[in-house]
Amino acid sequence: MSSAATSKQMESSAVFTRPKPPRPAALGVLIALGLAVLTLTIAVLAHPDPLGPDASWMRWFVEHRGDTATSLAKGISMLGGTAAMTLLAAVAYAVLLWGRQWETAIFVAVTGLGAGALVYFGKLLIARPRPPLADRLVVETNHSYPSGHALGSIVVVGVVALLAARVLHGVWRALLLTVAALFVVGVGVSRIYLGVHWPTDVFAGWVFGILWLSLCFTFEPVLAERCRAVLARAARN
Repeated sequence: MSSAATSKQMESSAVFTRPKPPRPAALGVLIALGLAVLTLTIAVLAHPDPLGPDASWMRWFVEHRGDTATSLAKGISMLGGTAAMTLLAAVAYAVLLWGRQWETAIFVAVTGLGAGALVYFGKLLIARPRPPLADRLVVETNHSYPSGHALGSIVVVGVVALLAARVLHGVWRALLLTVAALFVVGVGVSRIYLGVHWPTDVFAGWVFGILWLSLCFTFEPVLAERCRAVLARAARN
């Protein structure tokens, strides 16, 4: 079969590819996550002040601060910030391009950019005030909900870890996923400790992130097919 015929076949198959419907259990998780995000967002819009245990949990962290814990929290927060997560996504993207894994590279880019858009527009539209200035240990100037650190870290670290886990086995895969999960939790907790987010901001960031990551992996085969079609068209021309 000629290369032109192969390219045409690849493009044609991409046009008709549709994502496989999620399994009932996975679909139930997606629906539950969506409802959790919707419910929490409506609650915050109706009552932007501290919700539920927000104030008491924040007070607990403020009362248990120490020099070592503060330094650790600042370090973890920096590692989970926009600059660090952008760098991690860019490195993963470059490695995948270097390995000619075009579809996966674009998947990482789309996943990361989507997380950034969720943070930007979420903060812009909901505009929840941050905790009192007196409780903050670092400077933040934008809005509080959802936590960009929590959402960004769970998406970027999540997509990199889950893709890397595909080529690892046994204890190495378990170790990678465990470290990734602990890091994401640490980033979220550090933001509460530093007094720049209410716990519900962090929880919302995690839920938003898990939902977006789940949707991205659900539609990953479709994106891959579209990428192959574009690459085939470019090669033919």
